[in-house]
Formats: sequence, structure tokens, C-alpha cells
Amino acid sequence: MSVSMKRVFVRKLAVVAVSAGVVVSLAGCANGPLNFAGCTPVYSSGSNTELVTTPGALSADPEAEFPTPLIASDVESTITVEGDGEKVNAGDVATLQITIYDAATGQQLISTGHDSAGLRVPVTDREPHFGDIAECATVGSRIVTVGNAGDILGADNIAQNQLTLAEDDAIVMVSDVESRYPGKANGVSKPAPAGTPAIVLAPNGQPGFSFPSGDAPTELQFAALKVGSGEKISSGDAGIMHVSGIEWGADQTFTNSWQDSGVPGTFLVESTETSDGGLPPGLAEALIGQTVGSQVLVVLPPDVGFAPGTEPTGVTSGSTLVFVFDILGIQEQ
Repeated sequence: MSVSMKRVFVRKLAVVAVSAGVVVSLAGCANGPLNFAGCTPVYSSGSNTELVTTPGALSADPEAEFPTPLIASDVESTITVEGDGEKVNAGDVATLQITIYDAATGQQLISTGHDSAGLRVPVTDREPHFGDIAECATVGSRIVTVGNAGDILGADNIAQNQLTLAEDDAIVMVSDVESRYPGKANGVSKPAPAGTPAIVLAPNGQPGFSFPSGDAPTELQFAALKVGSGEKISSGDAGIMHVSGIEWGADQTFTNSWQDSGVPGTFLVESTETSDGGLPPGLAEALIGQTVGSQVLVVLPPDVGFAPGTEPTGVTSGSTLVFVFDILGIQEQ
């Protein structure tokens, strides 16, 4: 497949966008679903996944080999190498390197490329099923999955990526688990300051906003609603964060990563005063010094917000904005 096709794959399937430790072979994978300390994988092993070998190094081209054609009825999935990192649980976010093959011919169809950070996916039941396939695996693991393209990718993703596959065509997928992040801030809860919007959280961590009466504040306000115990964010760090943003007093958000894709974004935590790729000065000030695992509420008046003409889509120029950030990690650079 062409390089341009690989880029399409990463862009289109990052709808939801590292280090591996010592690994050991995992024996007995074909005997049914494994249970890792109360975590049962969504998909069971089977005779098809037993036939696939992957001699390639982890987080590199897996060089999968298998007899052709493989014919699939149900989705089968086997952890062929078990990493010694953190376990991926439902509701988490995982970063995966993914390679997909035509099960009829053995031809490699598409890949994340393995030359940069992998595909970030939510570990939940949604198409494509990359996240729930990774559930119960550990960081540093390799997973082999065999099933029909429609059952794994979904019809929309097959069409969007211009794959020459029918929904009932069998595919072989190799997923290497590079990293894991919690799906929401997990720090110690703190009360919100007086005069700021009240934040109510859905079970998945998505915030809802309730505004006090009166005019919007004219000065920058920020506070940690949850205080995490992780590493502090420094200026210039790439923070991995869920974010929801709304205009003061509005009833709909203009950005919401929980709802839009389910995938946290990566933000350069540095002011636009010193970096073109950074954040508005008020957001940078609010986030620098916060810790991983924290949830940060920011009330952003226009004088420390987006420069005129650079506002996000849906934002009225000169308006006061309210953000909630869940700081899930810091990306290695």
C-alpha cells in the first residue's frame, strides 16, 4: 500500500489520535478467554489466531505469516506476547501500532507505519473495535485478531479508508500495545471556587456545565477540581488531555473530546506568546504546574484568550470561555 494510504488510515481511524517493557511469551492462549485479575477479554482465542505467527519486533512491522485463505465466522483474538506494563481496562485510552492483512491472500493492506506514535483509541465498544480488542492486555503486548472486516472495522471505516474489502471479507490484524492512559482524571476531588460554573460529570468523565447568574468574569480564573498525584506539567510539555469548552452562559459546547471522538488530544503547554503552536496565554498559565491525574477548570476572558481571528469554530470573538481539562499524561518527546 502507498504511504499516502497509510496517512489516510491514521487520520480517518483516529476517531476516537512509549515504551514497552521486557516481554515474555504467553503460553496457552488458545484455551479460551484469559482472565487477568478479574478482567475478561471481549474476544476469545480460536483456531484461526493459532495459525498466525509474527516474527517481527514489537512496535515494528510484525511480518505476519499464516496459511491462506483464512476463513472467519466470529472475531477471534489472542495475546501472543504479554508485556509487563500496565493493564488496559475498559474506559481507558490505549495507543496501538496496528497492521492489517487480507486473510485470503496474506497481503498487507494498511498500517499505522510504526515510525511514530501509534493510534490513540478509547477502550470502549465502538467501531472500529481496536480499543475493546486491547481490553485486558498489558502495555508491551502483541495481539493477533482474525475476523470479518465489517465486524472489526465497521462499514463506514472500510469506505472512508478506500479499502478493497467487503464487510464479510476476513482480515488478520496485529496490534502492539504501546501505552495506556486513564480515560478521565483520577485525582482527589476539590470543591469548585465560588462564582465559577458548577461541573457535573457523567460516568465516563464528560463534564456538564451550569452557570451562575450574573455577568461573565473579566479576569482569568482557574482551579483544580481534582488533584492528581502524577508528574507536574512544565512549559513546553506535550500534555495528553481530554477537553471540553463552552462560551460563558451557552447551552452547547464548541469542543468536547469525550463526545466528538472519545480520544484525548495532545496539546503543547506553552503560551502562544512564545510558541506559535502553543495555547492562549491564559490556558498555558492555568495548566503549567498542574499534575497528571488532575482536572482543571479554566474561565478564560478574551484578553488572555484567543487572538482575534484565531478563535475555534463556533466561538464568538470577544467572548469569555470556560474549559475543563482532564490531564491524563505527558507525551515523551
